[in-house]
Amino acid sequence: MKLGDKILEFRKKKGFSQEELGEMIGVTRQTISNWELGETSPNPDQLKLLSKYLNASIDELLDNDIKNVLVEKVSNTEKLAGLILKIIKIVLIAIPAILVLLIILSIVFKNIRHDRAGRLIEDSIYCQIYGEEHTYAIAYQELTGQIVAEGGDVYFADILDLGKYSDAHQVFNVINDYVKKNGGTCRMIENNDLNDLVNMQIKEGTLSKTGATIIINEDIDYDITYGEEFWLEKYNSKNNSYEKLTMSGNNCGFNMIGYLVTPDNPLELTQDWSCLYGKLNKGSYRLVKNVHFESNTIDKYYIWVQFEIEE
Repeated sequence: MKLGDKILEFRKKKGFSQEELGEMIGVTRQTISNWELGETSPNPDQLKLLSKYLNASIDELLDNDIKNVLVEKVSNTEKLAGLILKIIKIVLIAIPAILVLLIILSIVFKNIRHDRAGRLIEDSIYCQIYGEEHTYAIAYQELTGQIVAEGGDVYFADILDLGKYSDAHQVFNVINDYVKKNGGTCRMIENNDLNDLVNMQIKEGTLSKTGATIIINEDIDYDITYGEEFWLEKYNSKNNSYEKLTMSGNNCGFNMIGYLVTPDNPLELTQDWSCLYGKLNKGSYRLVKNVHFESNTIDKYYIWVQFEIEE
């Protein structure tokens, strides 16, 4: 049974409507409907929430038969035990030569990949057409445009036959041309950075060693869902970088699991981090949180706000 059928089955068992389940997960009723129809899929965080509110394990939702897999692995291990021992003896003798060869190959292939292909880039295109949002994400080689991985809404993949293209730029152009010809709009979001489109700031006069009130504003037309995932980072001058603070392990967290923000409706949240981190010492900090596009279950993005704690 597919994931969508499982979600429908357990939702009906619990007596939830699509709208009620959507409010628990922090998504729209239409998103729940799309999941059940198999048009889109929940991301890992949403899958955990589904497991919680539907009172079903993730294995039940995904219909994994772990027991059979384990039995098969044990059987294969016993059959191959003798062969593995012989291979180990051969490998131990050849280890010095193998290590040298691996080092040489690693250097050669690294240089070839860098010279011919460049960095691995991950970009996404977000489009609005016929009153709906659709997303397509591609990981590709910077210099050649060669596609390494791709995915997103089946909408574009099906109607445009995107599988026949090997160049990422060509795929983005095909999608953009199609959407524009049909009266829609598209926008590229690059390098998992939304901070030029979404602004998170600390409300004046609210910052303390134990918390602050934050304000989130958007300058983008696409639905973005903001989850509960917040954390604090402290600036390390030796490494010239921000590093995550260690949490206390207490059963507590930041408030609100999922919510939407629109350009004309900023969000204001009071965050108390004392339970997780205690009182902060003097230094430079950054409050970071994750967000994702309503129509995109592939990419995870992050926004942050920097602040100073004085004596």
